[in-house]
Amino acid sequence: MTVKEFYEACGGGYETMVSKFASDAMITKFLEIFKRDRSFETLCAKLDEGDTEGAFNAAHTLKGVVLNLNLVGLIDPVCNVVEALRAGNIDAARSLFPKVKEAFARTEDALKRILP
Repeated sequence: MTVKEFYEACGGGYETMVSKFASDAMITKFLEIFKRDRSFETLCAKLDEGDTEGAFNAAHTLKGVVLNLNLVGLIDPVCNVVEALRAGNIDAARSLFPKVKEAFARTEDALKRILP
């Protein structure tokens, strides 16, 4: 799978990334960092625990990573969860979370096809 195909599988964003980083090799290095990031897992755990502040911190970190990597398919779902948590509404965040999970699974699947 090429980097462009990876972005197509994740909802787009390749053109912006290649204009920012100039090469697929550089984009791939940042995708490797994303693969090791544990913000998603932390968000899952904190939502399960009912820890609004912890969930917000994890979601906000994930939002930053997703925006920096222009993972278009994850941007809106993650931003919606962040805003619900910013408002202190963990129930709303939990109801929005399945969309994050679905988009994250697509991204993770594509990552497995592009990175060793």
